[in-house]
Amino acid sequence: MSERYLIAESLCLDLKDERLSVDGTPARLGGRAFNLLRVLMERPQTLLTKDELFARVWPGLTLSEAVLTTAVKELRQAIGDKARQPHFIETAHGRGYRFLLPVRQADEPEAGPPPPPVVAKAGRLRPGWRAWTGIGAGVALLVAGVVWVAVDRLQNDPEPVATVSVVQPKSLVVLPFEDLSPEGGQRWFADGLAEEVQSTLARAPDLRLVSRTSAANMVREGLNGQEVAKRLGAAQFLEGSVRRAGDQVRVTVRLVRAADGVELWSHSYDSDVRDVISIQEDIAFQIASSLKTVTDPARLRVMVAAGTRSVEAHEAYLRGLAADQRQFQDGDQTYAEEAAEAYERARELDPQFAAAHWKAAQTWFGNATRIDSATRANVPDAERLARYIERVDAAIATSSNETDSLKYRAGRASMDLQFRTAHRLMAQYLAARPRDIDAWEDMGDLAAYAGERAWMRRAAERIHTLSVQEGNPRSRAITVSVMSLDLDNAVQRAREQLALRPDHAITQYQAHRAMIWAGRTGEAAALLPKIEASQLPRETRDLATMRQACAEGRIADAADIRARIDREGDLNNRWLAAQLAGDAAAAADLLRPLDRPEGLPTLMQYLISPTFDSSRYPLLAAQMNRNGVPPTKPIGVPHGCAMTAR
Repeated sequence: MSERYLIAESLCLDLKDERLSVDGTPARLGGRAFNLLRVLMERPQTLLTKDELFARVWPGLTLSEAVLTTAVKELRQAIGDKARQPHFIETAHGRGYRFLLPVRQADEPEAGPPPPPVVAKAGRLRPGWRAWTGIGAGVALLVAGVVWVAVDRLQNDPEPVATVSVVQPKSLVVLPFEDLSPEGGQRWFADGLAEEVQSTLARAPDLRLVSRTSAANMVREGLNGQEVAKRLGAAQFLEGSVRRAGDQVRVTVRLVRAADGVELWSHSYDSDVRDVISIQEDIAFQIASSLKTVTDPARLRVMVAAGTRSVEAHEAYLRGLAADQRQFQDGDQTYAEEAAEAYERARELDPQFAAAHWKAAQTWFGNATRIDSATRANVPDAERLARYIERVDAAIATSSNETDSLKYRAGRASMDLQFRTAHRLMAQYLAARPRDIDAWEDMGDLAAYAGERAWMRRAAERIHTLSVQEGNPRSRAITVSVMSLDLDNAVQRAREQLALRPDHAITQYQAHRAMIWAGRTGEAAALLPKIEASQLPRETRDLATMRQACAEGRIADAADIRARIDREGDLNNRWLAAQLAGDAAAAADLLRPLDRPEGLPTLMQYLISPTFDSSRYPLLAAQMNRNGVPPTKPIGVPHGCAMTAR
């Protein structure tokens, strides 16, 4: 439906801003309860069965009926309804629910503008590219974890302070699995297995998973499992080891309660390596069962399915996950290339492996403006696009559930230049998987293509909040904050992330740009030595140095750096350098060859930047017009240089 509001007597449901008012007063309503009310009001005075409601409100999830019952209870409390004397929502016992009143659709609310958004808060930081434990979907969670107090000025360099709030009973940290193999060299296998167990468990709607990256850092510092869990606010921890010799593998795991060290479950798996997929699935199943998740036990086995029965494909996928983690941690481009190769091998070994197709697709397209853009930089645009489409189409065709398919279809629509369709599909996916940080990162880009700056800012907040709560802050939150010109929040998020991860190179780089754009030249200067000494690509480090030189008025130094980037940098870095130099004509000339049909999927990725002038590219501008995306007036790079145009 095109109308924005659904109205029934005193209820006014705003579908665009996802908020509810009762008698003109904002009502506190979680995301799942909102979706439940929307589904009921879209089919008023009609009995909707429980199966229909699960399919519409929780697509692709495997939940018990208690989740629906609790969501209805939350909804009734919000609107002042009673189960025994219902005015709005009637229970058909054993069958489903019915919205009793007629509903009108309208483009405007009845009286005045919609009320301001009211967000149901569950603590300062809420739980979180993996964990998406449900909020307000009838699962009442006590949000817990480590709340880090960020420094006001990084120059003072005090120690970050951690305080633990109420510990969520169903919270877990997965520690790095040890590699006890006689010859060693199975670190990738141990890391990938632990990552897959964590990713599988994160799909249970009432389990809160804490970041493995933060846990790994603490283990390297010498902390034991109990200490790590307590620091990160997890009620339990999972530790394990892997011993592999030839075709035989032993995996030993223990689930331990952090408060007193009591072992809740343990098992040793001695098997042929061909059984490792079943081992991974059984570990996730046993842990989810031990922690008594709301997921229906009869459906739990389906939830933990690995997506492939090929051991070789699964191992290649694990290698890719392990390499991705290393690249994210160190910023070393070689790990991105290693991950790309691993995902390609996984999909070749099992053509029915949807997750491998999707991961492989993303290595071919979608990162032209990011630090790891050099992974496929030497491949022509037309070939990269064809490779991407082949892989994402395979992911759609082999997807085992409709929810995952929404994400894949959003990626496909974006490459078809259907900006608003891609944005809508990703919004639907996030309604079902609100804790998928990877998807929120994608939403930051898709919102930019669709001209939805408010959605960009929402995505930035979600990426930051979820990833910090997970203990693994993502610098993309800083980037999207900057690109949406939300500079105050960009600076605050940069400070918080640096307080948590002061030595993380990519975070330092993105924080440096945030500080420069916000006019905090001194704070930016304090970050520069670490960036210059990092393993980031040379031209990326040069861009940071050039920004600093421009902000400090050292035009000659900046010009020298630009000349080096022009000689050695890739297209994106040369464009950034030209923009930074204030050379709009040269910047436009660099990207003009992309304004052709096969180049538009690359060119559109520059729409995320507020300094990008889409009016200089007729084909892109026409496509935006067809999508109903209004052009925006570009800004100059804040605190850039004013050089002589080249």
